[in-house]
Amino acid sequence: MDYNFQPHRIIEIYPITEPEPEKKDIISLLKKANRKLTPKQKTLSFLLFTITFITTTFIGGVDYVSFYKLKLSIFGLKFWIGGLWYSIPLMTILVFHEMGHFLTATYYGIDCTPPYFIPAPTLIGTFGAFIKIKSPFLSKKELFDVGIAGPLAGFIVALPVLIIGVFLSKPAGNLTNSKDIITFGEPLLYKVIVLLKYGTTKIDLILHPTGFAGWIGLLVTALNLLPVSQLDGGHISYAVFGKKSFFIAYGLGFVLLILSMFYSGWIVWLILLIILGLKHPRFFFEEEPLDKKRRILAIVALIIFILSFIPIPVKF
Repeated sequence: MDYNFQPHRIIEIYPITEPEPEKKDIISLLKKANRKLTPKQKTLSFLLFTITFITTTFIGGVDYVSFYKLKLSIFGLKFWIGGLWYSIPLMTILVFHEMGHFLTATYYGIDCTPPYFIPAPTLIGTFGAFIKIKSPFLSKKELFDVGIAGPLAGFIVALPVLIIGVFLSKPAGNLTNSKDIITFGEPLLYKVIVLLKYGTTKIDLILHPTGFAGWIGLLVTALNLLPVSQLDGGHISYAVFGKKSFFIAYGLGFVLLILSMFYSGWIVWLILLIILGLKHPRFFFEEEPLDKKRRILAIVALIIFILSFIPIPVKF
């Protein structure tokens, strides 16, 4: 018996699959899709900056008149020129702080708004400034760098401003016994500068408007470096310690509660931080280790915070 055997051609079909793209790559594409600033954002940023410059110059003019005991009308040119001794250094500090965030975020391709300044007819003429991050961070490196860039840049400007301001200030003398003056707390860095100029810290000064701008610059730096929520310090703390950073956040909340017994303004800050959430939001790449260089920078940020922090900012 003959068998006509014809072997069948065996075809093995293997599924052709592309390697699944990394989640980082997907998010990167999403966040880089809309990085350009819109005309509306640029216009709003410029408008708010201009109004804030005007309000800070007005407050500076009031301080200038008071410091030199002048009689100038707010409608006079000398009043507004005098106000520049305060507004220019203060706005420079704020601009450097916010541009530190903005330029670093832009470098990493993170979608964010330009700096928005907040004008206010208050004791200092502004409520500060902010940028809004509109896309996620892809690494602890990005989170850390964007968080620390603002305080570092602002502090670099605030330091010489405060030094110049202290040297332009004058001893208060008998005015320290007056009930009509406002006493500002003295950060550690301020005490060091006063010690270098006068050889002692046991002296009260009437701050020159430029000195007041430097003082505010330190206060803004310290507040932003509080290691809670989504403040700059919160980003830095979370990048260094990950989810364990909530211990630091709750510990600081307790410290602010104690300090509020001596300065009521801290209770307002504490309530605001509780509303925002003391803990930093969870981060997808939180287990990623932070390199040694950035851990050293975190120590630098801690030193800046210690030098700038004011336990009792104002006494009336």
